[in-house]
Amino acid sequence: MMMDIYPWWTDEQKAFAEDVHAFVRELMPRDAESRWKREFPWDIFEKIGERGYTGAGVPKEYGGLGLGATGACIAAEAFSRMPGPGRVFIGNMLGGLRQIIEFGSEEQKKRFLPRIARGEMGAIVITEPVAGTDAAAIEMTARREGDVYLLNGKKRYIVSAGVAQRYMVYARTSDNPEDRKRYRHLTAFVVEKGSPGFSVEKINEIIGFENIQNGALDFKDVPVPMDQVLGEEGQGWSIMTAGLNFERTLICAQTAAWMGELLRNAVPYAERRVQFGRPTISFVNNQFKIADMVSRVKISRLLTYYTAYLWDLGWDITLESNVAKVYNCEGAVAASLDAIQVMGGDGLTPFYPVSAIYGVSKVENIAGGTMEACRMVIQRAAMKQMAEDLKMCRRVIHEELGVPVPAATEPEKARSIDEEGLLQILAEDYRANPGLHMSREDIKAYFDVEDKDLDRVLVDLEAKGHVRLVRDKKGIALAKASYEGLGKAFPLDYYKWFPSWIDEGRVF
Repeated sequence: MMMDIYPWWTDEQKAFAEDVHAFVRELMPRDAESRWKREFPWDIFEKIGERGYTGAGVPKEYGGLGLGATGACIAAEAFSRMPGPGRVFIGNMLGGLRQIIEFGSEEQKKRFLPRIARGEMGAIVITEPVAGTDAAAIEMTARREGDVYLLNGKKRYIVSAGVAQRYMVYARTSDNPEDRKRYRHLTAFVVEKGSPGFSVEKINEIIGFENIQNGALDFKDVPVPMDQVLGEEGQGWSIMTAGLNFERTLICAQTAAWMGELLRNAVPYAERRVQFGRPTISFVNNQFKIADMVSRVKISRLLTYYTAYLWDLGWDITLESNVAKVYNCEGAVAASLDAIQVMGGDGLTPFYPVSAIYGVSKVENIAGGTMEACRMVIQRAAMKQMAEDLKMCRRVIHEELGVPVPAATEPEKARSIDEEGLLQILAEDYRANPGLHMSREDIKAYFDVEDKDLDRVLVDLEAKGHVRLVRDKKGIALAKASYEGLGKAFPLDYYKWFPSWIDEGRVF
């Protein structure tokens, strides 16, 4: 078992890790057989269900093991040594888990969570022919008629299409532009296999899906009773995003497992492959690749289990789960290429799993949120969560040296504002940050005034050509003194500065 047992894990989680990894080692021969035969390994999932491993993240009061996100990641990492079944375990057997726990009624929790714990397969159903990364653009409709909603539309790229018993489906319930603007236009539904009008349209051929199914679904007036609506009508976006953060954390455990599996193959291979009279692991270029692979698996697991730990503490993991997914998924592709290079031609064959891992790792750069979508979430979340850390450090001119240095204290605020005083502040900022504008917050550090008074003075200075303003949808955002404004604030000599080694007499 290639894994660190982290000190913050409970004794129960540590014992679970030992147990589930031993169980997976027993299943790996059958997994390999099913991949060569290209058959869905029903028997593997039956054994998983019998052992109750899919209940790792299900609370004990609903028939689960109560091991939290950490336990779910431990299981996901173990089962992902088998790329196909690992994908089903993450995306489908746990499909809808967090959504039901966080948004389901007590009746829904009692109804669905024990089924997940017993190994029932589920599916996450979001992507459509026209809606992928832009999940808010979902076109599938859900129309209320009496005590049911009728679902109409198509979904695609659904893992375990046709074999899952339970489908977590998102559909549009409002065309109101205001609802769309506020992300109140989607609703979440649990659709059961065998529902009238619900069918599999086709099964896709996708790299890495040798022994599991991925397909397109068709919904034609599919009736969904009210007790299978999750949360409230219009709450679908919130439910979806809450589930995605959890799914992305599990995907991180999956990719960490793949990186570990790459090491398990590349290192022993290089120790036994002889070229130029010596094992290829003795070549420094291979040693560097292996060092990078070790670094990636160590970092990826730390990111994964730190994120899971924060989830178990009840923290918002939006930033951490997306950071981990970007690092882990891109790291898995890079590690795959390194492993293939270390193993040479054998790394390209299906007789070793490294080329297969390369294929599935590339899929995870798209599934569960593309790298681009995750980066968008990272940037937006960071701007909110790290706002204090990302504030501009105020810089002032050192009295003796005449160069900009960080300010140790906040300035004393003036209780009124006028053109002369504001222009001098903008000119002083030019000395410290000649290439930057000042933000409203920067300026208000010097003046205890209302926004309307600040705007009035800035607009008056702009009209005179003394400042340049940058506006956004909220109004004036940035300001900078113009050439004329700098001259109005201070004479030219005020701005001059030369290093001590310069002969000022020779500078014009």
